[in-house]
Amino acid sequence: MGCWGITAFESDAGLDAVGFIRETMLKDGRMELGEIIKAIQKEEWYAPPEASEGVPHTSPMALAEIIVKFLDGDREGMDDGWDDVPERKFGNITSFTASRESLQWLRDYISDSLKYAKENAVNGNNWGGWFEKRNWIGWQNHMEKLISRLDELLSSGENCMELVPLQCTNEEKKHPMMGNHSLE
Repeated sequence: MGCWGITAFESDAGLDAVGFIRETMLKDGRMELGEIIKAIQKEEWYAPPEASEGVPHTSPMALAEIIVKFLDGDREGMDDGWDDVPERKFGNITSFTASRESLQWLRDYISDSLKYAKENAVNGNNWGGWFEKRNWIGWQNHMEKLISRLDELLSSGENCMELVPLQCTNEEKKHPMMGNHSLE
């Protein structure tokens, strides 16, 4: 089917990567970004293409979207569509950590993919491979928002970050990176 929208969650490639992460990387309610990156890089089917190819939907893009969903407290639908839906794997995550190095790699990959997609579009591929100009523009905006959210995390100065917001009722105790940010 390919893709039906601008996000990784709206593409076969992105959903395949999400499924791989869900089925192989979630252990005891914990995830670690660096381990996920290593696993997808080793797995031929999910390994990210060179950023210079400017591919629109990749496993790193899916990872960035997962991070933003966790930061925004938006786990809705992350477990939908899987055969074992009663086992809410993403819904049961209690810890999702990321090192500065792994976040930097992810941010740079997303940024480089966007840069090269724009360069490739100038070199004859008018809308970056998209059928409609509005999707090309929407995808670029989406990628810029993902980069911005990763930049927010990196600006914290922490070497290791917890990406699962604390579940609090007290406004002062909310995770500093949460906000009303939209993926689209």
